[in-house]
Amino acid sequence: MSARLVKVPILLLVSVWLACGGGSPANVSPTASFSRSPEGVVITGVTIVVFTATASDPDGDVLTLTWDFGDGVSGSGASVTHVYSSEGVFPVSLSIRDGRGGAAALGSTVTTRSLSGRWLLSEGGARFYERGYDIVQAGPALGGQPFAVPDKGCLGALTGVATSPRELSFHFAGCDNEIVVISGIADQGLLSVAGTYTHPFGPPQPIVLAHE
Repeated sequence: MSARLVKVPILLLVSVWLACGGGSPANVSPTASFSRSPEGVVITGVTIVVFTATASDPDGDVLTLTWDFGDGVSGSGASVTHVYSSEGVFPVSLSIRDGRGGAAALGSTVTTRSLSGRWLLSEGGARFYERGYDIVQAGPALGGQPFAVPDKGCLGALTGVATSPRELSFHFAGCDNEIVVISGIADQGLLSVAGTYTHPFGPPQPIVLAHE
């Protein structure tokens, strides 16, 4: 009895191989997390907010990270910086894509506040005769952020500097033309500054500035 040659279509063999799991594995979506510094309320036009993302892909795919800061500005990359120019609560989103249909999305919010407006002084003694100051921001830098205010009686012009996101220092000429300094750490909401009133001819006194 002679052997018979059986012809099997190549298409059938490929179909059987794929059915047995011989194809490419399914794509797995990336995972990610992100943080920002500083936390809490940030100063408009002053605070440089740093957003940092940590992302990974089980398949080893190259990831694309895209940021939306919620104020019409976007960015890309694992670490980005942004300065908000207006007050408000902004939704921040991070989108991660692996180029093969896998994606992840994260979100958070950033609250900003302007230092402009009226600050009220609550002094430890009777030195201050006026309470209202219209503070105006000027300049983009965090270190050396100035304030200015029209003259208020013999207290003269009140100016200030933000040397960190929450450390504020106000300087003005007193009734005797000596420079007076009010400095302190603002609360997380940037609504009040509990600090020290320092005059060249007297000991430091406690002082509180409240933002209306």
